[in-house]
Amino acid sequence: MTRTIPVSGKYNDRQKAVYNAVNRVKKEATKMLVPGTLWEQYHVEVGKLMTSELLGLGLIDKADVQNENPDWPAYKKYFMHGTSHHMGLDTHDYGLLNEPMQANMVFTVEPGIYIPDEGFGIRLEDDVVIQDSGEPFNLMRNIPIEIEEIEEIMNS
Repeated sequence: MTRTIPVSGKYNDRQKAVYNAVNRVKKEATKMLVPGTLWEQYHVEVGKLMTSELLGLGLIDKADVQNENPDWPAYKKYFMHGTSHHMGLDTHDYGLLNEPMQANMVFTVEPGIYIPDEGFGIRLEDDVVIQDSGEPFNLMRNIPIEIEEIEEIMNS
């Protein structure tokens, strides 16, 4: 489980914008973790979500996307790691990446945006269990993640 908290107790406007972008990617990526999802396609779709958020934040532009290397998409400049991995007996557990996801598999969902030029990064992680029907079961569902919740705890 990962949360990024403001040392000062309050996120500034830029940190809030990046935090919310990461949180949106995490929420949408989580919805994709359903039986039958293919690992490779999942990461392609998450990459599209991240690209959209980075465009909105002004970190990349349309030319960056149009001229990107397919082996290293434009979003990788700010989100260079994978979104998810299997969890089991080990934190980074072995899993077959060429087989469709199945009910009861446990995955992390951990997007991030890291901006060295601005001196900060945001990473959020929940761990979820794929369900036969409906959204995955979030094992971290009771741990605060929204900006208002984090700031309230930091300042109480």
